[in-house]
Amino acid sequence: MRRTRGTPDRSVQGFTLIEMLVALMILGVLMSVVITAITGNTSLNTQTELRSQAAVAAEQILDIARTKDPANMPTSGSEAAVSVLVGGHTFLVTLSYCTTATYCTGTARQLLSQASYASKVLFRVETVFTSVNSAGNATN
Repeated sequence: MRRTRGTPDRSVQGFTLIEMLVALMILGVLMSVVITAITGNTSLNTQTELRSQAAVAAEQILDIARTKDPANMPTSGSEAAVSVLVGGHTFLVTLSYCTTATYCTGTARQLLSQASYASKVLFRVETVFTSVNSAGNATN
């Protein structure tokens, strides 16, 4: 069969403009879903990382408090907020004493360490700290 000039060859097939536009539209919708999921995951990871770093900052202040004799700690109130640098972020950590009076005795203190970042509390930890061998209980 001979082809004459100007008549299309029906044996050569391709995509029409409408098929291409539909395919691009479907691809665009799928890409927007994927990008939204990635953005949400990145935001969640950032918040989780900040909270983990806030926990480290609060624990550092508690570790410093544990080096002291509980009998010499205050029975109420809070210390001034301390800046603690963890992972490139500066957290303000406040240490409070005996927020629940029943946990405070002569050789025991309740401690509350609270870490904040950008004026938002990200982590709180409470513990009761006592010394088994405090100066008043030492025996020879």
